[in-house]
Amino acid sequence: MFTASCPACGAKVSLKASASTTAVCGFCKSTLVRDADALKRIGVQGELLEDYSRVQVGTGGRFAGRQFTVVGRIQLRYDAGAWNEWFVLFEDGSTGWLSEASGQYAITFDRGPQADVPAFDALSPGSKVPLVGAIYTVTDKRTAHCSAAEGELPFPADSRWEARVVDLRADERLATLDSSAGAQPVLYLGRAVELDALQPTLLRSLAVVQESAGALPGALQTLECPSCGASVRYVAQLASNVTCRQCKSELSAQPKGLVLELERADASTRASLLSLGDEGEHAGQRWTVIGVLARRAEGDATEWFEHLLYSPGAGFRWLVQAGSDLQWTDVLNEAPTAVGSRARLGGKTFNRKDEYVATTTWVAGSFNWRPRVGDRATVTEYEHREGALRTVLAMERTDDEVTWSRSVDVSPTQIARAFGKAAPGASAAAGAAASGVGLRGGGVRDLALLFSVLLVLFALPALFTGRLGDAIDTLLIAAFALWAPVKLIAGRDED
Repeated sequence: MFTASCPACGAKVSLKASASTTAVCGFCKSTLVRDADALKRIGVQGELLEDYSRVQVGTGGRFAGRQFTVVGRIQLRYDAGAWNEWFVLFEDGSTGWLSEASGQYAITFDRGPQADVPAFDALSPGSKVPLVGAIYTVTDKRTAHCSAAEGELPFPADSRWEARVVDLRADERLATLDSSAGAQPVLYLGRAVELDALQPTLLRSLAVVQESAGALPGALQTLECPSCGASVRYVAQLASNVTCRQCKSELSAQPKGLVLELERADASTRASLLSLGDEGEHAGQRWTVIGVLARRAEGDATEWFEHLLYSPGAGFRWLVQAGSDLQWTDVLNEAPTAVGSRARLGGKTFNRKDEYVATTTWVAGSFNWRPRVGDRATVTEYEHREGALRTVLAMERTDDEVTWSRSVDVSPTQIARAFGKAAPGASAAAGAAASGVGLRGGGVRDLALLFSVLLVLFALPALFTGRLGDAIDTLLIAAFALWAPVKLIAGRDED
């Protein structure tokens, strides 16, 4: 361990890893570079944005049978979000990186500069790149800036540092090509992991998080929109981008309030199964609806809804509603193998079913990234069936990233009951009967019953006089006269 005094404030600063060349003073935030047996001050770090990660400098864990300790962090931001790169020191003296983005984690290791890989500008999401005996697919391409850093690092990083990185995946394996420092990209190899699987120790407690930010992670907060004054609910510490559902202003959620951002989204209203703030029990967890998107396939006027749900015990999930069909969806932290018209995941084969361009048409609520009206993605769907059970893999590709999700069909009645809602496709029967409007479901059945009664009334006079032929003629004429408007009204209601 190398220890020296900070030249700015005199505090003791230590470097535990032999690969570390830079440290951030924990007292005065000076950026310090090792110069022989001393530290040289090259700048001052900005304030770390409170992203409410439970990982911190000092957190320990275990990966591939080896113990590690987190000794530093770089916080990176881009136009639609942010992520953390935690610098970790293993017990054998080697180092690596623990990446953290939207609740997904990966461990990677520096493999050095690569002369035989494509340059940053030559890669795009979906590109295939051979690396170390495997074919990887580009899933993310970003230019980001360092918000701030802390602890010790293997290179200087402050607000002047720009990261140009490309992430690639092959099943659970992850590779990063970092073109930030020089002409040759630096390769990092590793794999996706679950935080719990790392057996973490010394995570930040909920009490510490509450003290630093004023609210527990996942707690619903209510603040006034700075544009229109309406009450806006968002999930504390987990949703950094919010759209006011009253005036549709785009907001940024900070620990002390909501800050007006760039633009206003489409102000029209939509009627989805679940609304912002709804809570319900599903799959053994308590879920809260924190955001809702409406999307439409190119060339099709029909919208579907995607509800972003959050549970303190399970993180984020999506409930997708297309008409009366519902799907429970999770974003994958690995890339299925897709070749031709098939994809494979977990030993199962999925057959390609559809491909279309999806456009976001409406946004409301809070998200852990910044969605916008007009966002476009090419969606390719693959399906696997086992009896009545259907599972769908969806690959979404934009100019910046490729993401995979897995969806399973869920019962509309079950979800509606869990969240205290009417099942999709069913009208409020009492209201429809009382007002005569809203002819879905029970309303149409009631009208059909009325139709049958009127037919009988029309035919009764002819039947009583014994004129069977006249009765049949009367029934046919009345059927046509009554069924046409019933069909027209019911059809309009279904539209």
